[in-house]
Amino acid sequence: MPPYIFQFCRIGMVRLGTVVLAVILSFCPLSAQYMVRPVNLAYLAQRADVIIQGRVISVSHEPLPGYPNIPTVKVMLEVENMVRGPAGKTYTIRELYVGLKSREGKQDYGIGQRLLLFLPSPSQYGLSSPIGMGQGRFLIAGSAGDGATIVNEYGNTGLFRNVERDANAAGKRLTANQSRIAAVENGPVSLSEFVSLVGSLTSLPRIQ
Repeated sequence: MPPYIFQFCRIGMVRLGTVVLAVILSFCPLSAQYMVRPVNLAYLAQRADVIIQGRVISVSHEPLPGYPNIPTVKVMLEVENMVRGPAGKTYTIRELYVGLKSREGKQDYGIGQRLLLFLPSPSQYGLSSPIGMGQGRFLIAGSAGDGATIVNEYGNTGLFRNVERDANAAGKRLTANQSRIAAVENGPVSLSEFVSLVGSLTSLPRIQ
């Protein structure tokens, strides 16, 4: 067989492999939506390498650097409160992006949104996404003062289950207000009280 045939086949296989990789990585979030296990706030606080509260100031959809067939969304946040993570006025995350988020039930990012995110450290490709998927992505609503509330993409359902038990098991006693928040079954809660509870839970032993 002529050498150029082999070269043509090799190029074709490389391109096919790239497309297959893109498809697999793109649809992983869709299937994982139904496979992700429920986690509570104590787990999120123990597992996250970055816990950031901030306002979205930039959103761009672009390919993963070096992988033109893999779509990502790059989001820059203006930091309001870096509970855990690197110091700085802004923080940028990059997630895989399928473009089917409304079908998945997952919210997109929009400029002006106020969010609180529980994130792992970025991967070797610079990718990260909220821990527990929508369980670790919280939308803040209301004024910047005491009237602000916070809720994740699951409506906080199951978020506080066994949180006080887990804290007590690690030797951490919650305040009366924190115990009241930890008893909530679902629905938005006070942002200030939520952040206070998260601050206490960050003292629990880390989970890798």
